[in-house]
Amino acid sequence: MDRKNSRLFSRRTFLKGAAAGTVGVLGAATLGLGALAEESGIYKPGTYSATATGMGEVTVTMTFDANSITDVVVSTDNETDGIGKPLGPDFAAKILEAQGAEIDVVSGASVTSGAVIAAAEACIASAKGETVEIAPVLAEETAEDDDWLGQPPETPEPDEIIDADVVIVGAGLSGVCAARAAAEEGAKVQLIEKSATFNCRSGEYAVLNGTLNDRWGRSGLVDTDVAVNRLMRECTYRNKRAILKKWADHAWEVIDWFIEAYPDLTICDSTREVVTQEQFDKGILVPLAWPQPEHYDYKDEEFPTFPSSMEFRSSRPNQQGFMVEANLNAAIGKGAEVHYGCFAEKLLQDDTGRVTGVIVRDAVNGKYLQFNAAKGVILATGDNGSNDKIMKHFTPEILEKNIMSAGKVGMMGMDVEGNPCNTGDGLRMGAWIGAKVQDFHAPMTHHMGGGMGITPFLQINKHGERFMNECIPGQQLENQIELQPEQTTFQIYDDKWPEQIPYMPANHGGLCYIIPEDEDESNPNFNDRQYTKVSAKAEAYTYKADTIDELLAQCGFEGEALETAKASIERYNELCKQGYDEDFGKPAGRMFPIENGPFYACVWNPTIMLVCVGGLESDENCHTFTGTAADPKRDLIPGLYVTGNVQGSRYAVEYPICFRGISHSLCVFYGYTAGKNAAQGI
Repeated sequence: MDRKNSRLFSRRTFLKGAAAGTVGVLGAATLGLGALAEESGIYKPGTYSATATGMGEVTVTMTFDANSITDVVVSTDNETDGIGKPLGPDFAAKILEAQGAEIDVVSGASVTSGAVIAAAEACIASAKGETVEIAPVLAEETAEDDDWLGQPPETPEPDEIIDADVVIVGAGLSGVCAARAAAEEGAKVQLIEKSATFNCRSGEYAVLNGTLNDRWGRSGLVDTDVAVNRLMRECTYRNKRAILKKWADHAWEVIDWFIEAYPDLTICDSTREVVTQEQFDKGILVPLAWPQPEHYDYKDEEFPTFPSSMEFRSSRPNQQGFMVEANLNAAIGKGAEVHYGCFAEKLLQDDTGRVTGVIVRDAVNGKYLQFNAAKGVILATGDNGSNDKIMKHFTPEILEKNIMSAGKVGMMGMDVEGNPCNTGDGLRMGAWIGAKVQDFHAPMTHHMGGGMGITPFLQINKHGERFMNECIPGQQLENQIELQPEQTTFQIYDDKWPEQIPYMPANHGGLCYIIPEDEDESNPNFNDRQYTKVSAKAEAYTYKADTIDELLAQCGFEGEALETAKASIERYNELCKQGYDEDFGKPAGRMFPIENGPFYACVWNPTIMLVCVGGLESDENCHTFTGTAADPKRDLIPGLYVTGNVQGSRYAVEYPICFRGISHSLCVFYGYTAGKNAAQGI
């Protein structure tokens, strides 16, 4: 059997933000304090083990000398047969080669991958003499009952009262932008964060028209009403058009404001423009999928990806951290004060119902603080993807299908007590004072495919059946995978794939550019998931065989399923030659017969959930409103504003991906809006 590891997506976009020793939600074991590392080396020589929870228990055992990892054993015996279970030796080899836990997530085995990485990080930390606890997943949030809200906590009299104009809870992307915007209005700003630092990840942004798109020659390519209407359709019209329209018309102005905070930014004119290492270390901005692929026009697509996105890139683990840090420093320069390690516990109101402040527990010194807000409190507390009770109540299918939350592996930041940040704090604080929680939350579960991305090659399920038009984006693809037997599918393609890639759509996660083999890879801006050398994908598969029969046997097909799979491929080849997919309606220009060996297969399972977007109902001014699902009064709550992933009504049902990076873009835009409006009393 010829089996290779293929990637779901890069380590950079999955786990690089998680620090060693803070992955405490993957299992239930405790590592004791190892002896202090010798002064002459990095590690205390010896063998260390750690166990974390994937689909079952995963154990990593690592042996160290003073300066290196000398042996790794990974036990995945409790994982799923044919998926995570056989990958133990592969994981061990990769950790040994990497000399650390910085390894890629395996397509179709993201839960197992996360557990292995967590346990490996724990072993490394222990070998360095650090105390590492791999704690249970927020036990207080995983009870079987459906009381996701509970009662507001009883808090003691505050040890200190701090007066401000604007109080912001959460120093993620939106909270930082709110702090800067409010401070620039002259407001006295207090920013509260339960982590030890600000939080951010990735770096993609959507923006229509404006200064940057003028520079790139993209202004006017996308009509704003067409774009907004598309966003409404993808969310089944359960979101608010006014929120999206205001963003579409004015986001470019706020993005210009955002980048003003960082004069060292290098702006590139194409996606993979050559830059120096110094420029990349400081941070660059690139237009995505630009120039557009020769054979792609979004206007011809049933599921368009609008040519209007960009990405901040750098050598930092949090990728766009240099931009967020610059904006935070700009806020501090205008007088904003930041309080790390502080947990907001409940909102305060006066007799009229106006929100006047927030009670905060300072975990660093054990004090309780009362922050008074003369003009307003802004909730920027993120989503609720790591709170099982909230997820069970609003999106039970995520838990029922065992879809992993990125927050539970530290991707959304960890608080100073070692727990994930995205636990729905703002959602509950708002609901406790009567704020209406959005109906129909939107899990962000866009699939990024395997080694070949979500490129629309043939897909069959474990029964051997073709089941869809493969030419759909990652969110819709995930929906289809979840409907298949054992939630497992196989992406099938042949050796002609390099000739076919240039005709594929420029969707998020899809390959659509082939680059020359002699292109210089020393450019720090070389990598982009949509571009590839043919040689770079030589091992980007799960199975490879010289014949279809051998390939299907490797995939585990036998008996009736094997015959069905062979018939499905034969039928697909007939439709390709016919030039019309009468079975599923796939565009003829992306129908390529599977005839030329060797043949390849990538195994897919459900992806990871990045966040679950569905906060407190809001409007285009970041206000929120009273009510419950049964009694939706929707009276404005004065003095309370929402931004970021606790701001509801932006998305619903599912996350729209006709724009790459719309989440970050809306966070910046409405962080700015919330800060300005709170400071001005709008």
